Amino acid sequence: MTGIFPICYFPPISYIQKFLESEEVIIDQYEHFIKQTFRNRTYIYGPNGKQALIIPVVHKNLFRTPMKDVRISYDSPWNKIHWKSICAAYRNSPFFEYFEEELEKKFINPGEYLFEFNYELLLLLLRFFKIEKEISFAHTYQKEYEDSEDFRIFFVPGKDVSQIQPYRQVFSDRHGFMNDLSCIDLLFNAGKISEFGFS
Repeated sequence: MTGIFPICYFPPISYIQKFLESEEVIIDQYEHFIKQTFRNRTYIYGPNGKQALIIPVVHKNLFRTPMKDVRISYDSPWNKIHWKSICAAYRNSPFFEYFEEELEKKFINPGEYLFEFNYELLLLLLRFFKIEKEISFAHTYQKEYEDSEDFRIFFVPGKDVSQIQPYRQVFSDRHGFMNDLSCIDLLFNAGKISEFGFS
């Protein structure tokens, strides 16, 4: 089955699950931006619990702009703040040091467009997880797709759709296990996905 996906910022684990279950993956670059979604936010497990990281975007004509043309705002040094937050959350995780250098480079200069930054991060994550999957892009916006699973509004913050078994997290002794966080939480804490039944 073909899966139609949005582009997300360090997507949740459930995104990678559906990604792997799809025979063909199409990312919609022409859908319009939807606020309060994973398109510009991710959730990590910080020292104080669940923590949102949100990429600010330029708001002019935002909701009439295709995702591929949504610009990142640099009114604040969000990229430096996000990287510091990721380091604070995962510096003591078992696998952070193996991926730190390459990821840090992405945050030095994220670029102008949200879609491009998210896609570069996605490719990096797929390589880290040793996932080989061909990705296609939609060439125009379609409201509905036949014979496909449409995941463009499937992944919603606060809606837990992951079926992963618990794994050890850095701060689980303080706040317990937190499910379906950003896939970097699984990457840094477990280093791989093969043990979790959806690779």
